[in-house]
Amino acid sequence: MKLFKTTMAALIMTTGLASSAIAETKAFLQITLQIVDDNRSEAAGIYSKYKEPFLSKIDGAMSKQLLVRSEDVQVLHGFGSTEQAAAYLQSELFANDVVGELGSLLAAEPEIRIYEAH
Repeated sequence: MKLFKTTMAALIMTTGLASSAIAETKAFLQITLQIVDDNRSEAAGIYSKYKEPFLSKIDGAMSKQLLVRSEDVQVLHGFGSTEQAAAYLQSELFANDVVGELGSLLAAEPEIRIYEAH
């Protein structure tokens, strides 16, 4: 448990998430992407391009973080509810813009999961 608390504290400090934002977040949408190293900088640019529109235009959007490791890249979205997370996947912003621009950079189909936070 101590390791978990330390890891969460590090995550909050490095991502700039305020503890109040985490406390209010009721659902997370995790999208895991297989992107080869040569395409990662372009993918990061797409993430940056759509972060602000996601936070300002998507109902219930509370946070968006890019998590990078050698095996894959994950985008972690925070929402007020699981319904809002699911609705985002059907939105024009996600379906037309994000998927449209990322599609050619993916080495495999993305893994998409929605989690309820407690």
